[in-house]
Amino acid sequence: MVSRIYLIRHGITEGNQRRWFYGKADIPLAAEGKETLKRLAARGIYPRIPDDADCYTTGLLRTEQTFEILFGNREHKVIPKLREMEFGDYECQTYEELKGYELFDQWCYDETGDAKLPGGESNNEFYARIAEGLKELQGYHHLKELSHRHSGKDAVSVVVCHGGVISAMMQALFPEVNGNMWDWIPDPGFGYMIEFDKGEAIMYEKIKDIKKLGFGLMRLPMNGEDVDIEQTKEMVDLFLSKGFTYFDTAYGYLDGKSEEAAKIALVDRHPRDRFQLATKLPAWAASTEAEAKAMFETSLNRTGAGYFDYFLLHNLGDKRTPAFDEFHIWDFLAEKKAEGKIVNLGFSMHDKAEKLEEILQAHPEVDFVQLQINYADWESPTVEARKCYEAARKYDKPVVIMEPVKGGSLAVLPERISKIFKEADADASLSSWALRYAASLEGVLTVLSGMSSLEQMKDNLATMEDFQPLNDEEQVVIKKAAAALDAMPQVPCTACRYCEKGCPQQIAIPGIFRALNNYMIYGNKEGAEGNYEWETREGGIASKCIECGACEDVCPQHIKIIKELKKAKEVFE
Repeated sequence: MVSRIYLIRHGITEGNQRRWFYGKADIPLAAEGKETLKRLAARGIYPRIPDDADCYTTGLLRTEQTFEILFGNREHKVIPKLREMEFGDYECQTYEELKGYELFDQWCYDETGDAKLPGGESNNEFYARIAEGLKELQGYHHLKELSHRHSGKDAVSVVVCHGGVISAMMQALFPEVNGNMWDWIPDPGFGYMIEFDKGEAIMYEKIKDIKKLGFGLMRLPMNGEDVDIEQTKEMVDLFLSKGFTYFDTAYGYLDGKSEEAAKIALVDRHPRDRFQLATKLPAWAASTEAEAKAMFETSLNRTGAGYFDYFLLHNLGDKRTPAFDEFHIWDFLAEKKAEGKIVNLGFSMHDKAEKLEEILQAHPEVDFVQLQINYADWESPTVEARKCYEAARKYDKPVVIMEPVKGGSLAVLPERISKIFKEADADASLSSWALRYAASLEGVLTVLSGMSSLEQMKDNLATMEDFQPLNDEEQVVIKKAAAALDAMPQVPCTACRYCEKGCPQQIAIPGIFRALNNYMIYGNKEGAEGNYEWETREGGIASKCIECGACEDVCPQHIKIIKELKKAKEVFE
């Protein structure tokens, strides 16, 4: 059984807009507050609470309106002791209006906590009242835990209250965490998830507003061998202008040019607090521990970021996982996190759900995981997207989704499959269906898309700017298309190119598979032969394979590459 309490601050009011001191005043939400809450809810940042969750407000209009927008007409109770501080005669006035008043100045600079405004509360009185309200809330929540002790169902409570109140409760629940009152106050509409074990608060997560589209810098636009920096700058600027903030790169992407492009197009041109930057360390690509650890500083220097908002151990799975233990990378990155050079530490993985669970059990400290999830792989026996997602949720890890469009494969589908989507929505692009499918899953931090042109970005932004989760009818369309796709023979390659890097014959494996899939899916042999000639123009043809197996050892999709290359040889050579 999981035991959680969600604390959510009410939406924006006139008091917030005017920067008033106010607590007891029963102020409604402003129009901006209502619209902002609706947008945040549409983005899926709030928990999908179970039907039997216990819900609470403070009874003040702003909390009631917020609760209704977020959770509808659910039954809920009122805890008056969790109302905001009372400012007495000085309610609904600003600091500028009040400064200079002797009693106000005494209250502002009081270090004892006993000073109070005329008709209002002192800080000590406020904290004592909130302590009583928190005790009442925890008592109710304990009853919820007891009622679920046999069924094993999650015990969930949700409280919509006030910024100062949430701060006071978080200080009481996590006294060991450094920070003052202001550090704990969430913005309107935001808050915290708190997890309990045997009545004790054991961890918390912020409710975050990272929009559900991340810019994957793996497939940037190129000019020959170099990144097209000017187009990348345009893409970065457009991405940020629409409110999207998550950028994902890696030590090995484009042989380091991806991280360098992140510096030039993003870090050097935009305030550091305007975006989140993620990168990854592939310890399995190193020969020694020193070489593996040096990758971190190389990434830090290439990007110029100063720190990483999200840092990942890159591509765990199969024979790659042991390198992170042998080179002591887990401990090394934990140290970097303690130094403030990493904010959130996680890992990406291409392997079966059983292996994912083993790592999550061994490393409960990780903040998130990155997984390949798309509707084509949801029930795949090799990728196990559904099973891996469920494992991550079981261990309460937020998920960053990669390959939502399966390396572009779901953006160009056979006519009989694309027809399924077009009949449902003639105006929606195929990639938009794939992105929305991934982003509709609960517990998803963001969905990465490796965009390689301004046009691709515009299409994805049009889909995700005002993201709406798939409804029941649309989910049926997805299932129908996935079933039709499963019935077609094809090589499940995502063009990650891990296979190429270790191939002694320098065979153009992803390009060959693109040509083979073109033939297998569309039956267009002439076109496929043209594809093959182009992809192997530098000599890396299928018949050069010496069957060493190096490619199969690193393939995240577990493709029988040697077998498929033989097939390509028969078709094209």
